[in-house]
Amino acid sequence: MPKVKVCGIKEKSDALLLSELPLWALGFILVEDSPRFIPPEKVKEIVCSLPSRIIKVGVFQNQSIEEVEKLRDFCGFDLIQLHGQESPAFCEKLGKGVIKTFSVGEDFNVTIVEEYLPVVDFLLFDSKKGGSGITFPWEKIKGITFPKPIIIGGGLKEENIWQCLSLLHPFVLDLNSGVEVYPGKKDGIKVKRILEKIGGK
Repeated sequence: MPKVKVCGIKEKSDALLLSELPLWALGFILVEDSPRFIPPEKVKEIVCSLPSRIIKVGVFQNQSIEEVEKLRDFCGFDLIQLHGQESPAFCEKLGKGVIKTFSVGEDFNVTIVEEYLPVVDFLLFDSKKGGSGITFPWEKIKGITFPKPIIIGGGLKEENIWQCLSLLHPFVLDLNSGVEVYPGKKDGIKVKRILEKIGGK
């Protein structure tokens, strides 16, 4: 069964509560116009308090390579997640530990993924408007085998998790809006229910 990442953490109390669950990773959004933006200083404080088994992911969108590298070091991220128009060359400059996000709509052409394969560690498929609670058309990548581990995001919640898993076989499920009370405030009970539903792996 897939591992689970919870993205859009804003509060230390949420992070500590979620870190007690069998999660793979927690994600922190460093995009200032996002409703789930969290200041780097707060991220660093939270990251320092988390157990080492939890992977810490920094989420960026169309920021400079210098800013991404600086905040990766400052905050102590294990992985960098890129949600913008970052090129394969940009990903390559970051070295190891890169998640590249692909926004999937009805016009999605999967061949765009090919040029990123040599320079990223994970492929994340998300809806065109991340954090909106909207799923993407899963059939667009159904049956395709990728040589890198895939992460599925976009509107995942308890009510649709098995429908997603019946079509796709991701390495990681990326939860965000579907486990929130409001943007940035996570509901640990919803996360726990999903973990129980998929076997807690």
